[in-house]
Amino acid sequence: MNVNEYLNGHNVMEIKVGKSGADVYEIDGKYVLKHVVHEKLKEELFAAYTREALFYRNQMTRPRIYLPEVLRAETSENEIIIFMKKYCRPQRHTINAELIQKITKSLAALHTDAPPSFMCKEQQKAEPLSDQKITECLCGWKSVLAEHSGSFHENQLEEIAGKINDLIAWHDSEERVLIHGDFHWDNLLEDENGNILLCDWQGVDLGGASGDLSFFLSRLGGDGIRIDDTVFLDYYVSAIWKLSGKQIQRQDIIRHMNAANVITSFLFWHHYLHGGSEEQVGDIYSKMTRDFKGCTV
Repeated sequence: MNVNEYLNGHNVMEIKVGKSGADVYEIDGKYVLKHVVHEKLKEELFAAYTREALFYRNQMTRPRIYLPEVLRAETSENEIIIFMKKYCRPQRHTINAELIQKITKSLAALHTDAPPSFMCKEQQKAEPLSDQKITECLCGWKSVLAEHSGSFHENQLEEIAGKINDLIAWHDSEERVLIHGDFHWDNLLEDENGNILLCDWQGVDLGGASGDLSFFLSRLGGDGIRIDDTVFLDYYVSAIWKLSGKQIQRQDIIRHMNAANVITSFLFWHHYLHGGSEEQVGDIYSKMTRDFKGCTV
C-alpha cells in the first residue's frame, strides 16, 4: 500500500495518540490506519511496532474475541502499515459489573490463547540481584525514609532486602501465557455489540498473567477509579474456567501481583521519591511492605 496515495483518495482525519511515534488516521469515518516509518523511530520502538504487526497478521487467520478486525498488517524494513476497522472506546464513567465482566472475559481469552509461532521460544530465567544491587536499593530506600525522620520503620525494609532474591525466583515460576504487556483502559475498544476488544499490541509477549491484571488495576486507580480487586479477579478466574476448563486460585494471582509490586518498588521507587511528601512516600512504602507480607515465600 502506498500510504500517501491512499490518503489522498479518502476523507482523512489525523488521530493524535501522544508520543507513540506512529502516524494514525481515521479513514472515511470507518477505518483506522497506523503508519510507522523506520527512519523516524529508534530501533527498539520500530521493533515493537513490527511485533504488533506480526501478531495481528498471525491472528488474522481466525477471529479472536479479544481482537479488533484487522484488514491489513504489512511489514518491511522501512515501514509498517496496520489497517483496521474503527471502533468506539468505552468510557470510564460507565464502568459497572457488566463491563468488568466483559473486560475480564477478553483478557482471559487472550491468556488462554496459543501464542504465535514467532513468540514460542525458551523463556530465560530471571536473574537474581547482586549483593551490590541489593545494598544500593536498600541504601536508596533508607535515604528516602530518612527525609521523614521518625515517620517510618526500617525493619521491614531490611527483611525485604534479605528475601528479595527468593521472591524474584518464586515470582519467576508463574506460568507463562500470552500477555498484552500494556493492558490499561486506553487500550480498550468496544464493538457494536458491546464486546471489549484490546488494541496497541507493541508489548505483546509471553509472561505471567498477574502482570496484565496488576497493571490494569493500578492504572485505573491512578485515574482515580477504584474497583473491588476481589470482584475483578473473581470474574477473571470464572472467565478462565469457562473458556478453558482450567481452575486457578484467586489467591495465587494476588500473591504474584503482590510480588511484582514489591520487586518493582524495591528496585526503582527510591529513585523517584527523594523530595516527595510524607504522604506520597507513605503510600508507596506502605503498599510495598503490605504486599510483601501478602506474598512472603
